[in-house]
Amino acid sequence: MRTIKYISILILVIIIGVSIYIATIDGNYDIKQTRTIKAPVEIVFNEINDFKNWQNWGPWYETDSTIIASFDEVTSGVGASYSWTGKDGVGSMKTISLIPNKELIQQIDFGTGSTPEVYWQLNKVDNETEITWGMKGKSSFGEKAYWLYKGGIEKNMTPMYTRGLELLDSYLQKEMVKYSIESKGIVDYGGGFYLYQTTSSKMEELDEKMGKMFSAILTYMNKNSLEPSGKPFSINHKWDEENNTTMFSTCIPVKERIITSGDVLTGFLKPQKTFKTILKGDYKFLYEAWESAYKNLIEQGFTEIEGSEPFEVYTVSTHENINPAEWITEIYIPVN
Repeated sequence: MRTIKYISILILVIIIGVSIYIATIDGNYDIKQTRTIKAPVEIVFNEINDFKNWQNWGPWYETDSTIIASFDEVTSGVGASYSWTGKDGVGSMKTISLIPNKELIQQIDFGTGSTPEVYWQLNKVDNETEITWGMKGKSSFGEKAYWLYKGGIEKNMTPMYTRGLELLDSYLQKEMVKYSIESKGIVDYGGGFYLYQTTSSKMEELDEKMGKMFSAILTYMNKNSLEPSGKPFSINHKWDEENNTTMFSTCIPVKERIITSGDVLTGFLKPQKTFKTILKGDYKFLYEAWESAYKNLIEQGFTEIEGSEPFEVYTVSTHENINPAEWITEIYIPVN
């Protein structure tokens, strides 16, 4: 009996000692990881701001295939929330504040009595995004005991945040290079007046020069209170791959003929029959889109008008959507 008594007292002493030790552990924590992602900050923010998107890269889906996420009616912005069930229990999260393209503050509830703060911080670095994902709070006695058993909250959670940012980066890279090319066949293009500038350049300089020319035309229109009547477009006057040169015009449609001065001129695109192709995606796929357009044109028995000048219309560009996968460029080739 004495042996049992001594063992019981020893166990009690151990329990009291461990409890005192756990109680003295600092329960405050701030776990975070940072990664630089090659994507505009707007794309990164839009992705993490919507809880439905988290299924695309959430690291916990790799470790627990039983997770089932449930979404409320609002899944992005302040007030957005969702909940989940899995092998480790249930949880929920809601967004409590944000600064667009800079910060998200969320509150997570594991049903343990404490509600840690999950935070995202985004910094624009050129055309990339430095993103920090973290969680901070104070563990209850039970949580401190649990994490002590598991080896510490930092040891367990840090790899999860590291992997999450890695998966987020990988997912965004794949999404941004998605593209499609669709042949629409013969269409009648209405034409009309436009303001334009023309230049020649090396092919590698085309994008830079085009951007400056469109900016110059828009500046002229703003100074003269002129409104565009359609989407911007460019006309291909000459494409010389052998000499790596091109001649083109950047154009913005207007409702009527404008008497201009300086280096911005007025042109007229006549109504014509064209072969239309649509590229949805980054401009780096335009060469492939043009090749596809001419291939389909020939296969369908049409002939490009000799001496004609094909053109591109930028239906959705970076000004409407920062994500290159959402850009829409229409290619028109005049045909007989």
